[in-house]
Amino acid sequence: METKITENSFKFGTNKYFRGNSINIELCSYGDKHDPIGARAYIDVENKVQSEHLKGLVKTNTVAEVDWNGSKKSEVEAQGVLKYFVAGVKAALTGDYEKAKTAKLKLINFAIDAGPLKGVLNDEADGARKYLAREGKDGRIVSEIWTLVEGKLADHFASATTFSVGVNSAGNGIDVTASGGKEGSQTVTLSKGTTFAYKLHKVKEWNGDKTKINDLEADWKGMD
Repeated sequence: METKITENSFKFGTNKYFRGNSINIELCSYGDKHDPIGARAYIDVENKVQSEHLKGLVKTNTVAEVDWNGSKKSEVEAQGVLKYFVAGVKAALTGDYEKAKTAKLKLINFAIDAGPLKGVLNDEADGARKYLAREGKDGRIVSEIWTLVEGKLADHFASATTFSVGVNSAGNGIDVTASGGKEGSQTVTLSKGTTFAYKLHKVKEWNGDKTKINDLEADWKGMD
């Protein structure tokens, strides 16, 4: 699948993901989308859905190979320092473009589907739902993130048969554990700073008094 990294986006196949403000983004962060149709569109984070509400909902969609030699250092590092995961270590390590290139890091996608996400917003995350109702057309929530990982760990997550999600004991993110893959059982802590790129969802339809979400709609990155 074709990939391309720019200052403001990550392209995977035909879809573009946001990179603006990614250093502050976590899975299910929500906030106000700025510059909605411009090249620098990004989400200004208000808060995030509590980690305990995400148990059993996070999945791994795919792994992306990156042509680091075809990417520019200035664009790869445009959103700040890079964080990446290696096998056997839960917390992310800090790197840069040169590390990503020499280690041949890959990108792995973690996501929550629209149906389960709507359920969380309607039944658990009252604060997030009420914020989106107040914010109106520019309100967004992060439904997918891309995270940098070493190749061995990426292959493990791609081949794992069981996934579990728990609240990190330090209170700084969520622990995603993949079991049954090539490396036994491996856990990564998804927290602020570990997101390389992300996808958004917006509310497409509310019920009459905007107390329940009837439908969500994907919001992909547009122009660069």
